[in-house]
Amino acid sequence: MAFSVFGVRIRLHFLFAAIIALGFAAGLYEEVVAALLAILVHEISHISAARAVGIKVEELELLPLGGRINIKGFYQSSRESEVAVVLAGPAGNLLMAAVFISLTYQGLVDYDTANVFVRYQLTLGLFNLLPALPLDGGKIFMLWLSQMVSFIKAVRMAARAGKILAFFLWALFLATALNSGPNLMLLIAGTFLFWAAGQEEKQAPFMFMSYMAYKKESLIEKGLLPVQAMVAFGKMPVKQVLFRLNPQSFHLVYVVDKSYRLKKCLTETEIFDTIIEKGLDIKMEDLL
Repeated sequence: MAFSVFGVRIRLHFLFAAIIALGFAAGLYEEVVAALLAILVHEISHISAARAVGIKVEELELLPLGGRINIKGFYQSSRESEVAVVLAGPAGNLLMAAVFISLTYQGLVDYDTANVFVRYQLTLGLFNLLPALPLDGGKIFMLWLSQMVSFIKAVRMAARAGKILAFFLWALFLATALNSGPNLMLLIAGTFLFWAAGQEEKQAPFMFMSYMAYKKESLIEKGLLPVQAMVAFGKMPVKQVLFRLNPQSFHLVYVVDKSYRLKKCLTETEIFDTIIEKGLDIKMEDLL
């Protein structure tokens, strides 16, 4: 199911719709409304922050444990903008929790009702700060890692942290099942997290290539990009050079021989265009 709201395409995952329907069927009206409000606050905060810094949001997919936003050229934005957009979601949840607490102290909202809404806001906000993809904290972790390792490796490391977190949730499910009764949300959360982390890990090369392809459009639009340089021997496989490139910078690659004499300076555009034509199984010397 898909529809558009204020220029953003909204897609409902079938499991999201199924869980909502089951919650209403079970009579958990307050719980369902509290969960929906937490998700909406979280995603609207992301979208609002993105628009505030000039980043275009193309699509929002509502998933069983939250949402996934498709943002055009996200990793070509400044690090400050990226971090602001990522943290806006959890910040929105924490702010809304504070609002409910304030309303409760003023006697405007019943304590038991407020407790349910605050619990969902805090759970979603704080859980998303964990450093594991696909959570918001995982995106921050990935951005931090990408300053030290390649973009693809950073995504894979953060995604594997997501899988580790999934195993922890499964272990917690088993522990609670043996002691106080099973908590199905832990099982569902762990399973979904493991699947989503696997998708992030699998899509890392394709995501990287799409960002690299978009960079040419970004350079035309902005008129300038920061530049990074690297040196490579002619026998170096092109794909090893390619995967070391950073989506935020424009790269110049200096190809040298064994005597460290400069053979040619290549732009990342030349490398990328040659890969499209000849594939990844070539060496830097084939570009000379």
